[in-house]
Amino acid sequence: RGHALQRPAAMDDERFDGMYMNMAGQLGGIDPLLDGFFGFLRRKTDFFTGAASADAAEATVLKALSKNKERAEEDAREKAAKERKRKAEEEARRARVAAERAKQQKQEDESRIVDVTDEPAASASGEGGAAGEGACKCECECEGGESGAASESGGSKNAGREGRQRRRGGEG
Repeated sequence: RGHALQRPAAMDDERFDGMYMNMAGQLGGIDPLLDGFFGFLRRKTDFFTGAASADAAEATVLKALSKNKERAEEDAREKAAKERKRKAEEEARRARVAAERAKQQKQEDESRIVDVTDEPAASASGEGGAAGEGACKCECECEGGESGAASESGGSKNAGREGRQRRRGGEG
């Protein structure tokens, strides 16, 4: 009769994963699942009795076990290699980011360095400082402050205007 359940690509077939997970959950783990599977083979197939030799069934099980064990080890090696590659890429990315930050920090630090010989002499001599702020240097009606005439008379802007007009010979 032969092995009626033998399919070449069945090991990579994920169609039954949900069913196997459900069975493993209901049976309480892997050992009861395997016992149930071999019980099924014993009851419903000639897996144990129809083999050409007494060791054929055991050899078939060991062959399937060995094949899947090798696949599991290969999958684990691939997973570990991918993880090492991912970590190396992440480390390289972090190094690039750190180098870029260091470069930006260096550029910022260099841009903050000011050569005092390049500063205008006016700011070094105190011009524009607190002593000269708000005081108008001309005799106009600007918003910058009082003119010399207004401060001489001790009055307001109007008094300063009157003094300027008198000096010019105009009417007050």
